[in-house]
Amino acid sequence: MLSNLSQRPATRAFLLDPDRCVVQRLLPLTQYPDSSVRRGGVVGTLRNCCFEHRHHEWLLGPEVDILPFLLLPLAGPEDFSEEEMERLPVDLQYLPQDKQRDPDADIRKMLIEAIMLLTATAPGRKQVRDQGAYLILRELHNWEPEPDVRVTCEKLIQVLIGDEPEHGMENLLEVQVPEDVERQLQQQDRQEQEQCERVQQALELAPETQAEVAAPT
Repeated sequence: MLSNLSQRPATRAFLLDPDRCVVQRLLPLTQYPDSSVRRGGVVGTLRNCCFEHRHHEWLLGPEVDILPFLLLPLAGPEDFSEEEMERLPVDLQYLPQDKQRDPDADIRKMLIEAIMLLTATAPGRKQVRDQGAYLILRELHNWEPEPDVRVTCEKLIQVLIGDEPEHGMENLLEVQVPEDVERQLQQQDRQEQEQCERVQQALELAPETQAEVAAPT
């Protein structure tokens, strides 16, 4: 319910009011173990709030510190080098060997999308890079079994490791895309989605095919 309401600007303004501390109270629920529905609702709400780029500095700053809460459900039990470990927020360092990523693919995708929105501005991209998000996303990409989530992860990684946009285009949420380019991008997205669906169907059919081959004649 809250996730749906947060699609409205007025609701996001309420949630992002620094004096109310609503967002800060939602953050721990990204790890709520008893209900994927509740986790998904909270993550969806946070993602919608990240559309408000004017609040990115506050969200990423010490008052909220949203990034570790978005990255932690995406992190596994990876053993980073000491140098890499020092780049990560404290809450993401030296995670236990039994650390599990969020089991819900839709939630993982929304978490990645939220981080992607936080990289819409140059200061946001710098803060996300400086907190070692690439390291978590790199390992997630290597592990991720769902093709569409992996594609979303790839796009975010490209933003983090790519060159900065030219002057005047630093805010990716305000860039005016020509109609022909937008159509090409939409077509590319549709093709990627269709490819993901074909891969997913192939993966789902694979056990049945193997069973048919293994069955006695």
